[in-house]
Amino acid sequence: MVSEVDLFLRLCPAVTIGVTGTKGKTTTSALIAAILERSDRPVVLGGNIGSPLVERLPGLRPQHRVVIELSELQLPTLSRGTDVAVYTHVTSDHLDRHGSVERYRAVKQRLAGLVDDHGALVLNAEDAVSSGYGRLAPASTTVIRYRRSPPPAGGVGVRDGWIVDEQQRIMPVDESPLPGAHNVSNVLAAIAASSYLGVPADAIRAAVAAFRGVEHRLEYVAEIDGVRFINDSMGTQPDAVIAALRSYPAPLILIAGGRAKELAIDQLATVVAQRAAAAILMGESGPQLERSFRAAGLARAELAGSLEAAVERAHALSERLLRQGAPRPATVLLSPAAASFDMFTDYAARGDEFKRAVASLAARTPERSKA
Repeated sequence: MVSEVDLFLRLCPAVTIGVTGTKGKTTTSALIAAILERSDRPVVLGGNIGSPLVERLPGLRPQHRVVIELSELQLPTLSRGTDVAVYTHVTSDHLDRHGSVERYRAVKQRLAGLVDDHGALVLNAEDAVSSGYGRLAPASTTVIRYRRSPPPAGGVGVRDGWIVDEQQRIMPVDESPLPGAHNVSNVLAAIAASSYLGVPADAIRAAVAAFRGVEHRLEYVAEIDGVRFINDSMGTQPDAVIAALRSYPAPLILIAGGRAKELAIDQLATVVAQRAAAAILMGESGPQLERSFRAAGLARAELAGSLEAAVERAHALSERLLRQGAPRPATVLLSPAAASFDMFTDYAARGDEFKRAVASLAARTPERSKA
């Protein structure tokens, strides 16, 4: 049986840009689409996000650019690749489905092996796994690497606070509104792909500066009483939560828990103990996370029976820290390190419930809150 995305790639008359990786796919895909929209060509965004791509086929023409977010579920179904393939980074996830890290990574490399002979492969030079996929590309494929340091030959990087390639300075790093070092990597990946497709530097700069991210991924929700609430419900994997924790200064309260994904959490526990003042934990994995975080040295870890209760408790603890002289704003970060299916239909429902709980809290203190 032919999959929806494979059928689309067989029939699509336009240039296609496929984006994959363990985390960062959605942000990078959306940013590439936003940058390409600054050019003189129409853009379609689909795959894991947007409307089904096959439904868009009748309206597509060769002048279109189609950005496709591809998960590890879709990659094994492909018989042909995209014109441009973009990798964020490849660690491990969904081991319940794949059985081992090696099998998961073997699935992820498929897009690199199928990239168009005369297309481009965009790789993260700071990630040994995905950077190694360059060996899979045909000799005629352009391989572009990016990193958060001076650019590799033919690639994109950072020098003296500017995002640069070999020919030009593109934009200051701090003009990107996306928080965290991991988002610098996502921006670099998007810029590398867009530059290859001919978008000029000034258009890239304007698009990145105007980009506000994607829902449920480090999404700013509100600030109440000097406490900032961040919705990172898509943070289901330990590496993603670590990146989120490193994106905000102290004081920080973490809300986590859900259905465990059978991934190692030792490094996460260490970072939580270093970065968070407290953790409020919920769901099936809550007790396990509480034990692990306490064992790593976190002074305060508590269980909550619901997400609403977790929001209330995190706000109360944050207010206490501020009264004790902690710098403003404090941050309450929902970044679960777990799937949502024990309590919610999906990560979006969990993120929406978090936002409702924050809105309810804000409604009780309207004169002191801001969206």
